[in-house]
Amino acid sequence: MQEEVQKHTQKIYKTMKNEKHTFGEKIKEVLIEIFIIVFAVTLSIGLHSWSEHKHQQEEVSVFLANLRNDLKNDLKNMDIEKGAYEDSNKGYEKILALTTSQLDSIYKSKNKVNFPIYSHGQIMNIGNYEGFKSSGKIGYIEDEKLKQKILNYYQISVPAINEVDRMYNDFLFKSFDKMIENADKSEEELYADPKFKKTIEFLVKLGKNNIRVYDINTRPQAIELIKEIEKELNK
Repeated sequence: MQEEVQKHTQKIYKTMKNEKHTFGEKIKEVLIEIFIIVFAVTLSIGLHSWSEHKHQQEEVSVFLANLRNDLKNDLKNMDIEKGAYEDSNKGYEKILALTTSQLDSIYKSKNKVNFPIYSHGQIMNIGNYEGFKSSGKIGYIEDEKLKQKILNYYQISVPAINEVDRMYNDFLFKSFDKMIENADKSEEELYADPKFKKTIEFLVKLGKNNIRVYDINTRPQAIELIKEIEKELNK
């Protein structure tokens, strides 16, 4: 393109120096050359913009396809974690329901009370989102509604899941601390202790709350986002 502009610029210069042409002819030829230069530059910019936009939208399509897979994995992981919460709660509720005589009977028969242990780790897939966002490409998504849903999911719903899981883990570890603090007591005495039972009650409440966060807050958003992404990819 630079060579073309130089070529037509030189023609303008030569035209103005040409003594055989009248001033009117020179002006006419110069205007033609200027028009050619402007048209060529405008066309070049337009083609470059079109090519760049096409490349950006290809990147968006790849990103959305990867994000859809991440969201499907999120749903699977939430189902696993939800099941773990439900199983743990059942175990804790069994402990809470045990009477002193039942505990005495269990330990006299040399059996043990099962204390469920399930620490909840990172379950949400954020790598693709964080990579696309940190590269400044989120703005490539032209569907504003879809873009806002993606941002809301990863900036509100995902942190909410991480926070409630963290709170649960913190309280679970507090339960372990109480076990250690009462190491001089028998397990039978520990499970009959009202303070320890209150700790387990809170653990059950946290588990039920986290299930609600999964079911009411995050899961529906993930399902809706998958539908929106598929709609966008099928355009």
